[in-house]
Amino acid sequence: MTFIQARLPRLLFGALLLAGLSAAAQAQSFPNKPLRIIPMGTGFPENTTRMIAVEIQEMIKQSIIVEPKAGANGILAAEYVAKQPADGYTILVGTNSTHAANQSLYKKLPYDYVKDFVPISGVSQGYLLAAVNATNVPAKTVGEFTAMAKKEPGKLTFGWGGSSPRAAAELYKLQSGINLQSVPYKSNPQATIDLVGGRIDIMISDFSTLLPHVKSGALRALAVSGKTRLASMPELPTMQEAGVPDYDMTFWLAAYAPANTPKDVVQRLNELFVAALKRPKVVEYLTNTGSVPFPTSSDDLMKFQVAEYGKWKKIIVAAGIEPE
Repeated sequence: MTFIQARLPRLLFGALLLAGLSAAAQAQSFPNKPLRIIPMGTGFPENTTRMIAVEIQEMIKQSIIVEPKAGANGILAAEYVAKQPADGYTILVGTNSTHAANQSLYKKLPYDYVKDFVPISGVSQGYLLAAVNATNVPAKTVGEFTAMAKKEPGKLTFGWGGSSPRAAAELYKLQSGINLQSVPYKSNPQATIDLVGGRIDIMISDFSTLLPHVKSGALRALAVSGKTRLASMPELPTMQEAGVPDYDMTFWLAAYAPANTPKDVVQRLNELFVAALKRPKVVEYLTNTGSVPFPTSSDDLMKFQVAEYGKWKKIIVAAGIEPE
C-alpha cells in the first residue's frame, strides 16, 4: 500500500467532516442577508405575509422584502420561486390554489407542487365569507339568494380571483342545485371591486378582502364557509345552517422554499415561521380575518398538501370544472 493510498480514507473523512461543519456553519449564520418572501397574490396572502415578515425581521435583524406576484391563480408566483436558487433566501407563501387545487384545474403547470418545493411550515387556515352587493341584491340570507337563483337560472353571477372562491361557489351551486354564471378575475380584490360596483352578485372569498366593504355597508354578509360559526362574527350562520347541505370549505396558506434547499436552512426557516405565528399581533390579525395560525413541521405540511390535493380534486370533478 502506498503512502497516498493509506491516507485516502483519512482525507475522505476530513473532507466529509469539513463539508458537514460548513453546512452547519451556513445554517447557524443563516440568514446573513435580506430575505425575499413571495406571496401568491394580493389581499389576504400579501397582508398575512407582511404581518409575519415584520415579526421574523425583528428576530433575525435582517430586512425582508415582500414581493407579491398576483395572477394566474398563483401559478406565476409558484413558477418564479421554483426557479430561484435553493439557498433559502427566496420563499413562496402559497395556498391551496398553488399546492392542491391547480393540479386539477389546469392540464399543464410550469411547476410540480411536490418535486419543485420543500415545505417550510403551514401559515394559516381560514373560513371564507359569503357576501352580496347590498344595493342590487335584496337577499338577506343564503336561503333567499338560493331562491332568487332558482327563479332565474343562470342570471345571477359569482366572481372569483383564485381557486378557493371559485371552488366555494361551485360547491354552493352543487349542494343547493342552482345555476350561477362564473366571472373570472386576476385576483380576489379585483373581483371585489366589481361586487361593490354591482357588476357581479355574490362572492365567497377571504375575510380580509370582503369584510371592509361589509363594514362600510357596500356588501351584505350572508354566511361563513366552515362547519362552525366564528367567534369573531357569531351572528353569521354557517352555510350548512343557512340551508346548504354538507357544505364545508376552508382555505390555507403555507410557506415553501425551492427544491434542494439545505435541510438545516429549511429547519431554521421553520423555526422562524412557527415562532412568528405565536406572536400576539399575528394571532390577533388572523383571528380578526376569520383564520387561525397553522404552524407545522416540513414533513407534516407535505402530508397535509397531498391529502388536500385529493380533497380539491374531488370537489373540482364533482362540480364538473374542466381543466384549462
